[in-house]
Formats: sequence, structure tokens, C-alpha cells
Amino acid sequence: MCEFVTYEAFGAVGDGKTDDIAAIVKAHAYANEHGLPIRTNPDATYYIGGAASPAVIRTHTNWGTSHFIIDDRETENYRVNVFEVPASGTWTNDLPIPPLKAGQEFIDLAACGITLDADMYVTVKSDERMQYIRLGLNEDSGSPQTDSFILTKDGRILSGINWDYTRITSVSAVPIDEDELVIEGGFFKTIANQAESKYTYYGRGLSVRRSNTTVRNVHHTVEGEGDHGAPYSGFFGFSSCAYVKMQDCYVTGHKIYDTIGAQGKPVSMGSYDINCGHVLGITFEGIRQDDILNRRLWGVFGSNFCKQIVFDNCIISRTDAHCGVRDYTIKNSVIGWQGTNTIGFGEMLLENTTCYCDHMIGFRYDYGCTWHGNLTIRNVTWVPHPGRTFAPTMLHARNDGQHDFGYPVSLPTHILIENVTVVDTNVPRDYAGLQIIDNFNPSINAENADTFDEPFGLVRPETLTIRGLRCVSGKKPIICRNMALLPDMKITIED
Repeated sequence: MCEFVTYEAFGAVGDGKTDDIAAIVKAHAYANEHGLPIRTNPDATYYIGGAASPAVIRTHTNWGTSHFIIDDRETENYRVNVFEVPASGTWTNDLPIPPLKAGQEFIDLAACGITLDADMYVTVKSDERMQYIRLGLNEDSGSPQTDSFILTKDGRILSGINWDYTRITSVSAVPIDEDELVIEGGFFKTIANQAESKYTYYGRGLSVRRSNTTVRNVHHTVEGEGDHGAPYSGFFGFSSCAYVKMQDCYVTGHKIYDTIGAQGKPVSMGSYDINCGHVLGITFEGIRQDDILNRRLWGVFGSNFCKQIVFDNCIISRTDAHCGVRDYTIKNSVIGWQGTNTIGFGEMLLENTTCYCDHMIGFRYDYGCTWHGNLTIRNVTWVPHPGRTFAPTMLHARNDGQHDFGYPVSLPTHILIENVTVVDTNVPRDYAGLQIIDNFNPSINAENADTFDEPFGLVRPETLTIRGLRCVSGKKPIICRNMALLPDMKITIED
């Protein structure tokens, strides 16, 4: 028996012109059936047309120095990925998960009649409450309350529970793969779609739904973006899995196109190269991107409903958590023009990083600017809005307290800013100094602070500690231009 499988053995030509997707699909099917790895011809260029026939990867795959051309100009189904990595186990919808409490760490499996042979990835939903009810040009009616977590064989809950569940209306669960699957190498070029500019998100990449999967040394570029096109959900997609890694990969920003949003007004569409949904424990190491200051290209990373995201030693234009993240770490990295945008829970850490963005951290106003937990910013250099005159605000937020997002909203409870340098040199003539916390509700002032009605307002921070903050302008920082918003916050400032 052969030691590995090649695409050529199933008819691939690799000349960059002949559509090789059928051969690629067959090769992976054979490799999966016989438990064999895939290796490719290092000198080949595999052309992949628009057929909606994904290659399913279940074995180690090494694309080496091979090149791939993915042509999205004509596709049978723009949502179908070229490569899919499914979980090895079988999904079940009948796991009898009992009502849950936020922060719960254990389920008595015996009392619930549950017996597990393996740790499980679990997602629960409740249609009793809608959450993430978006505000703004892309407003929507939200989504049912949901949590994903790891349930161990002995009943421990890992990754945390965000919400209370008095009634769970749906459950999906799958055993967590214990062995690591590695997918590596390859130079991929997407010939961009030339579809109408509207919210028809293209997949057409590598979709990972298997826990304990590592993707490394994969290089992705884009060409052929014209004056119109549909956005991309991400060439690298991770969803409904745990303990995954993306290492030493190259990613590319997509051109920004406009469409008409939910309010009938023009809006720029997000278009990503990396996307995560319901992922528990994902680490990005050594991810690289060119043109991180190019404002014509959308930021490369977006996520929803994830927990424990780590960026380490990365150079990318943006990190973004739409529908919440629990525990968020960005360290030893460089962040470009779109910055760090987030809402969520737990501990957020920005450390040993250089930022080139309008705001060091932007709490997303369309989801309430909420962070239930603590924020630490340490050993960071920030160059606000490089190349343009700008009066910087470090922590950006906007919430007038009038919109129900489906959950309580809060700014970080404890904020620590330590050993931070702000290069605030390209500023307006009347610049008074760096603002730390945004004037998030200008309607409130000293006269009406005690009577202003905020039915869905932000819970204010309890403490702000600043140590070793240096502003290159020499201006003394301003805590907030509207201190009526923060009357009870304890402030500690140390040189």
C-alpha cells in the first residue's frame, strides 16, 4: 500500500488551466477511507473552478509548495467551500442538558441520565430571549440566546457559560477529536468574484469544523477585485469546534464594497479572510498580512460567539468580535488601521503590541459597547490614525442607553493601563490631550446626570488605574471629556 495519496493519482493535471477539483475530491475520499495522508506535487498549480463539490479532509494534508487557483467568477454555489474539515464523530441533538446558570462549572451527569465516552463540544440555545439585537445601518432583530462549551466526561463545564437558561430549546453536541489533524502548506490565489455588491457572502475556502485541528504555513492572496463584488466570509473559516490553531499563515485584505443596508442607506460591507463562529479556544500565531494601513481593504478577522481567542506574534489590520467573545488576548503583535473592535466577557488583554488605528480599542456601538469583565493594556505603543490629523480617544464607545440589545451592557469593571506610549503628534491645533474613555453619552451632563433616563445604559467602570502612560505630545491625558458619566469611578494615576 502507498504511504500517501496524490491528486495526480486520481487524474489531476496541475497545469493551472485544467479544472482539477474532481480529482482533488476523489483523492481526499480515498485518503479518508484508507487513513492515508495527502501530499501534492510541489511544482503543480491546481486550478479549481466553480463546482459546488467540496473536498472533505479527514487525514493529514501537506500542500507543500504547490499552488492553487480558486476561480470565483462563476460558481454553482458561492456558499460551498472548496475544502471542508468535519468532526470525526457524529453530531447529536438529544443530549438532555438541564437548565444552566451563568458561570456554572459542573453538570451532574448521572442525575441527568447522561453517560459520556468522550469530552463533548456542546451548543445550547433558548428561543425565550433574543440577543445581539443590532443597532445602526445593519440593524436586525437579533438571534436566540446561545452558548457553546466543552462538557467533560466527568461533568465539568469548560469555556464558561455566559447566560442563565431556564429552558433550553435546542442542543447540538459532538465528541471532541482527541488526536491532532494538521493541514499545512500551499499557495492559494482567489480570483475574486465579480458579483453584485450585496450581502451574498462567499465561502470558497477552507472550512474547519473539527476540534484539535492545526492549519499552518498556508498562504492566501486575492486578485481581480474590480469596481463591484460580493463580500467574503473568510477563506479560513473555523466553526463549531474547540482547541484549534492557525500558525504562520499569510492572509490578504479584501477590497471594501458598499451596498444598501437595513435602514435603506449606503453601508460598507465587511469582507474577511479569517472568520470564526462558536469556536472554543483558538490560537493565531505568526499570522502575517501586508498593507495593514490600507483603508481601501477591510480588516481580515471577524468572529461571533467565540471563547478564548488568542493572537500572538501577528501582523494584521483588524481583530473583531461581533456577537461577543469570552476572554480575548492580543500580544506581541502589530494591529493596523481598523484596530481591535469587540464586545464580550471575561478578561481582555492587549500586551506588547503596536497599534495603528483610530482607537486603541473600540467597543462596538452596534452591540451596546459592552464588556463584562476586566481590561488590561500593558506595554503598548499606539500611533493614532497615522497620516491624518486626529484627536485620539483610547477606549471608544457610544451608547445613549435607549436601545435594548437583549442583555445588560457594561464597560469593563476594572481597567489597567500600564507602560503605554501614545504617539499623539499629528493632532489638531486646539488639541487638549488624549482622552482615555470616550464621552459615550453626550446627552448626559452635570445638571441632568441624576435624572437622565437610561433604560438600557452602560454600567460604569469601578476602577481605572494608569501607570507609566506617556504621551509624545507632552499633553496631560484627559480621563473623559464628560466626567458626569463617571462620578463614582475610582481613578489611580502613577508615573
